[in-house]
Amino acid sequence: MAALMLVMGLVVLGFWKNSERNMERLNARFGLSDETGSLSQDEREHVQTFIAALQKKYGIEARVQITRERPKPPEPDGKTLYVGLCPAEKSAVAQLPPLMARALGPDFARMLVEEHFPFHYAPGRSWQKGLLLALDLMESRLAALGAAPEAQAAPGPRDTKDNAGGDAGEHNTKDKK
Repeated sequence: MAALMLVMGLVVLGFWKNSERNMERLNARFGLSDETGSLSQDEREHVQTFIAALQKKYGIEARVQITRERPKPPEPDGKTLYVGLCPAEKSAVAQLPPLMARALGPDFARMLVEEHFPFHYAPGRSWQKGLLLALDLMESRLAALGAAPEAQAAPGPRDTKDNAGGDAGEHNTKDKK
């Protein structure tokens, strides 16, 4: 009887863990919307991995939206990161939750929108690569917060081509023109 209970418990645990993995994949898939179909399968997987990691490590919901028209961010809710790009209009919107904005620096979102993405929209550049670099930059800066104090105290490079910075709230490229 005890062996049967043990087997049943293991089966339930196995189903539970499998469901968790499926939910992580679904959440990541819904966190990415590419209306233009411009991202390759590898790029889509990179973005989905970022979305899943942000949720798992920090409890932050991430939404990445590639649109045909100017992106419209959701209402700020204090826990959602939003990055919206419109390659046709060469516009970008970045909205960070307040805690993430403080962790990444006061001008991170603004610098992404005003310097990082415009650089990658330029002729001969790849906005897709710019998106992946921006997501990697966010993830590495958040990961560095857990690093040794010497690493945290050292200021990062100010080259906005690959290392851009922003604050909480909505920032977009079209508001400046």
